[in-house]
Amino acid sequence: MTPPAEALEFFANGSSRPDAAREALRTASWYGNDAMWIILPENGELVGRLDDKIAPYRTKRGRVQYAARQLDGPGTVRSQPIGPDGYGDTGFAAGGPAFPTVGCWEVIYTLDGHDPLSFVLRVR
Repeated sequence: MTPPAEALEFFANGSSRPDAAREALRTASWYGNDAMWIILPENGELVGRLDDKIAPYRTKRGRVQYAARQLDGPGTVRSQPIGPDGYGDTGFAAGGPAFPTVGCWEVIYTLDGHDPLSFVLRVR
């Protein structure tokens, strides 16, 4: 998927090498909807860390919440808001779920309870 230019530029400009980052971001695994965008990890896997974050970029006003459920086991991550309010009403929101165990996880982000963005990850 192709993200809005503002999301790509935000992440590129946060790099010490924005031109190189911009090129890499053009082929990243972007996923999103009308309300927010994320960059999925390579091959849909988080490897080696259960607490890697997948931070959303909001194109609409609101606060992101996340929840997750393990598809190959009993694990859950209950609904929680992402990060402090220090990032404003739109744009980057720092955070995302920490997974209690390895496995296959469905993650759902919502913006003020609306605009669900659902994706599946392998955590190992």
